[in-house]
This record gives sequence, structure tokens and C-alpha cells, in this order.
Amino acid sequence: MRFLLPIAAAGLVIAPQPAAAAEPLHLKPSSKWVLDYAEDSCRLARQFGEGDRRVTLRLDQLEPGDAFRVNLIGKPARTRRGDLRVTGRLRFGPAEPESEFSAMSGKAEALAVLVVEGNQRLAPLTEAEKAADYHETGANPRPIGTAREAAATWLEIRQALVTDLVLETGPMDEPLAALRQCSWDTVKDWGFDVEQQKALSRRPVPRPKSVTWLQPEDYPVAMLSGGYQGFVHYRLMVDAAGKPISCHVQLSTRPKEFDKAVCSAVMKRAGFEPALDAAGNPVPSYWTQSVQFRLEEL
Repeated sequence: MRFLLPIAAAGLVIAPQPAAAAEPLHLKPSSKWVLDYAEDSCRLARQFGEGDRRVTLRLDQLEPGDAFRVNLIGKPARTRRGDLRVTGRLRFGPAEPESEFSAMSGKAEALAVLVVEGNQRLAPLTEAEKAADYHETGANPRPIGTAREAAATWLEIRQALVTDLVLETGPMDEPLAALRQCSWDTVKDWGFDVEQQKALSRRPVPRPKSVTWLQPEDYPVAMLSGGYQGFVHYRLMVDAAGKPISCHVQLSTRPKEFDKAVCSAVMKRAGFEPALDAAGNPVPSYWTQSVQFRLEEL
């Protein structure tokens, strides 16, 4: 059976696993935060621990806002039983609630890699915010704010790894502010008026809903027969009439056949009510989404 799963900005909500009995591994920083300006995204990274306990935390942001993607690299990122897909709980503490996640695991140069699926936030969306479906309505959730970010001083990963982790990040307000500024600089590089985009009264609204844009038959035949799975995060440039004028792959696990399949399908089927500026006038903007190509046995 083939699955194409759009991932909402808040990530996936799944059933938790039983709590781990062992005490978590607490790791202090062993490097400063490093901000990497990529062509189409921004990455904030920092190392924690030493020797075999060293792990790198990466926060990738593909558009401005409070959401980001979470990756861990290092021996402490090994999953229980070596599972390739795991579920777990993530928390920026001490004041914020946990959020549930699913993740893919792998290796890079003999180091374990944990890739948390979907976007995460320092403060998870409330049930009311999830029901509002911001990604499809063109609205934005209320910003988390610097006070809450400053109060978050550690990141805990539970129920997914061999040993639960607590990374002592320190206050997250300045690192996340730098990450957002990088993302707005990227929007400027895309050719937009940043102040106009910050002041939008409505972001582009998918018409029809984005879940209809990719169908099971869009799974590339060669990838299907070869048993390949993949993940693609894409960005659409949307003109003032609501028409997508280009598709850009921002992040992908490859093979490239998946990239081509996604952009081909969405450029054929996607449409929008256009973004509106602060005065309510239609203006060009952008819209992003993630898709998983997944094979599962019946």
C-alpha cells in the first residue's frame, strides 16, 4: 500500500510509548550555537557532551515563524532496538508541555541520526490552535514570545532513544531570534518585501485543500517497484492572483524522482486565494508543505 502524507506545520500527533525507567542523560554544551545560512533555509546547531556522549542538535527552519525541524546526530541518538521508525516525546523545559513526535533514524559517517518528522515548536500548539488548521486557512498562531523562549533552558527527548536525553541549551530566546532573522533574510533573497510579508493580514489559502494535491498514483513507479520511501519539503511561489508560479524543493531525502513527482503534481493541481497585505490588498507570497512517500504492508 502506498501513502502520501502531508505534514502539518505542528507535526504529527501519535500515541506515546511506555515511559523509560532509567534516568535521562544530561549533557552540557560543548560548543557555541552556530547559525548556518543556506540557500533556501537556515540551520541553528550546537554540540553537547564529550567523546562517545557527544551529540549535535540541529534546528532547521524553512520559513520564518516559531516552527522548526529537529535533528540529533551522535551516539546518544541511537534508537531503542535499532528501530528505523520510532515515536517519543519532546519538551523544552521547564515550563512548557511535552509534544509527541515520530522520527526516522539512520547513520551518517558511523554516527546515529534521529530526524524528527514534521515541524516542532518550543511551545506546542494547543488543541484549539490545532483545530484552527492555520496552514490551510492563511492565519498564523499567536507568537510564542521572547519571555517564554528565555524561560526554556533545556530540551528533553524521551521514549525514543536508548537513553533519554536532556540537553542543557540555556535560554532559547536569543538563538531562536537569530534563526528567525536568518529566515527573514532568506525571504528577502526570494525577492519579497520583508516588511510587507511580516504584516500580511492573510497568508495564501489553499484551494482546494492541499491534501488533495497529491494522489497515490503520483508515487513514482520506479520508486514504488524498488521499495523506496522518501520525504520532500517544498515551497510554492504564489502570485497576487493566487496562482503558483514555481515550485522549489527546500529539503529532501532524495531520490530526485520524489522531488519531481511532488512539484509536478502540485503545479498541476494547486491553487490559492492570494495573500493579503495589511490593507487587505492581494500580494504575491509563498506557501510551504511537506510530503512523505511511505510504503507499508497490508
